[in-house]
Amino acid sequence: MDLWQRLDDVADRWNVLSHPFYQRWSEGELSSSELAFYAGQYAHAVDALAAASRHAADVAPAGLADELREHAAEEDAHRALWRGFAEAAGASGDAAPLPETSDCVDAWSDEDRDLLPTLVALYAIESAQPAISDTKRTGLIEHYGFSAGDGTEYFDVHVVRDVEHAQSGRELIESRLDGADVNGLVAEAERVLAANWKLLDGVEQSRD
Repeated sequence: MDLWQRLDDVADRWNVLSHPFYQRWSEGELSSSELAFYAGQYAHAVDALAAASRHAADVAPAGLADELREHAAEEDAHRALWRGFAEAAGASGDAAPLPETSDCVDAWSDEDRDLLPTLVALYAIESAQPAISDTKRTGLIEHYGFSAGDGTEYFDVHVVRDVEHAQSGRELIESRLDGADVNGLVAEAERVLAANWKLLDGVEQSRD
């Protein structure tokens, strides 16, 4: 079984659209306070994704670093988009992270990773985002009083851009696989996706 099939299997195993919190989101069952609480918690993950993108650029060779810095700058800009959603959802200020949220941040923004496992971590996160963002955006519009382009901008962007980011990431990974520790790369993908699931566990366990 090749790396990509194994990464797909990991993604299926930790598909957060199957998580009870996102299922309740899609069914319109979240309270306004739950949505606001989630927005405050996941803001830390958005920050961590930006940090991971910066780290990839920092450890990349000169020929690749500029491309990865462009990606990092885009992820930094997305932090403001998330905070726009969080404000529309009723979140106030910077929320203290739950332990599960802190664990997710640590997994996503690990500064001890080399370039290739960092690229795999980013690919694992970003390749899942288009479907997740589309599902969340649909729920916001159908059940929570949002309208397209009004508080949904973060999701609007990620439905499209993370398709492109994942494709670019896949090409960068593919070109660096000779002699790579494939088991270690799969474990890194499992680590970041499991951490996202557990962030949602923390949010779900804090429900009203």
